[in-house]
Amino acid sequence: MQLKLIVITFLLFPLTLASQPVIDVYFSSLAPESKGPSFSKVEEVHELLIPKSGTPSYFKIVKQYNSNGKIVSEKRYNKAGGIMGESQWEYNAKGELTKKVNRQFMNFKGWINEQILLTYNDTSGVLEEITLFFENQLKQRAQVIPDKDLKITEVLVFNEKNVLTGKERVVYLPQNNTVRVLSYKSNEQFIGATTYPLDPKLPEPPSAIKREFNSHGDIVLEALPNSKMEQGYFYQYTYDSYGNWTEKLTYQCRVTKNNKVRDKKLEYKITRKISY
Repeated sequence: MQLKLIVITFLLFPLTLASQPVIDVYFSSLAPESKGPSFSKVEEVHELLIPKSGTPSYFKIVKQYNSNGKIVSEKRYNKAGGIMGESQWEYNAKGELTKKVNRQFMNFKGWINEQILLTYNDTSGVLEEITLFFENQLKQRAQVIPDKDLKITEVLVFNEKNVLTGKERVVYLPQNNTVRVLSYKSNEQFIGATTYPLDPKLPEPPSAIKREFNSHGDIVLEALPNSKMEQGYFYQYTYDSYGNWTEKLTYQCRVTKNNKVRDKKLEYKITRKISY
């Protein structure tokens, strides 16, 4: 369940997660979402199937895009049609992300607001600062440091009192189409690594998780290498004429040592209605 539950949690609670590097908001905004013409609107219906009861848990996501195919709005609804949360994105003339706002409804608290601002250098055009506000109060500031070639190499993270709390070092591995972000505490204690594609149009970077892809470049099999439990996930897709999937089925399964899939059990279903 671990691989999939991380995805589901992110969809339901999009406020910035402590486990993600601060620079994630920038790198995640670079990849195009469509494999064909730009999206103008996408409606997603998510159903989490509970294995014991078979009762689905349902929610809906509606995404709006600008003329360049960049996402500008996302709203999340429960089964009754009530809004659970929403996000908005703003970009500069170059198409670079400058602002992201998240609103999430939390029980006993009401609406929680988060705002992320990205500032670029007037001369070089390189990202130089990321600022995070929570309930209109400064919570985090990140100073972005480039090298002589203007590639981001380090991010220094400060809290609301301007005390250094963490560091993120960015490593580029073009031979693997990989950008790796290594996260550390302020005392240099290693926290973890996050991987992004250097070129989103090329195959995904290597991962510690064993993965197989189909001809569309989508993941069809995931498993932990050398796992005694042989637990994994199998994904099945239906596509439109542009190669974008319109239905995605997630099965929990066993993956044998020779990558044979056994004992598939449907756990998660997403259907998408795409407008171009």
